Amino acid sequence: MPEPIPRRRRWVMPVLFVSLALNLLVVGAIVGRSFSPDRPDQRDRVAGKVRSVIGEPFVRALERDDRHALLRDVRRESKRFRENRNSLRGRFEAFLAALRADPFVPEDVMRLMQDQRQVAQGRQELGESLLLNRLSEMDAEGRAAYADRLEESLKSLRRR
Repeated sequence: MPEPIPRRRRWVMPVLFVSLALNLLVVGAIVGRSFSPDRPDQRDRVAGKVRSVIGEPFVRALERDDRHALLRDVRRESKRFRENRNSLRGRFEAFLAALRADPFVPEDVMRLMQDQRQVAQGRQELGESLLLNRLSEMDAEGRAAYADRLEESLKSLRRR
């Protein structure tokens, strides 16, 4: 007796179709993002110290040459930033010790948080000073263009 021909399962084709559609969707999203005009140039990435002390939207809105000059300024001040970071690290370790202390003294923790805020504020003020120097070197037209780019950058952040 000949073997019966296996019946084709009806659900296989729809599953394969859905799988193919999902794969095409993922590939399309990746390719679309790669060629998007809104995609930031990898060479213009805002990373590290500059982003942590000034804020990415403020840095990204700068023209490429100004962004590179700002990065040079931050590198020139690296000793001050390093001292600041070490100070924050020491205060954080003291903060952890105060949290683990028995008896717990809330006033000690509050004082340490205030100290950390002051150190972080000093770091931010230094970054703002460097950005202000860069903005001061621009003419009125350059600052207006910067303001337009910054406004657009902030709008795109709100849409996310």
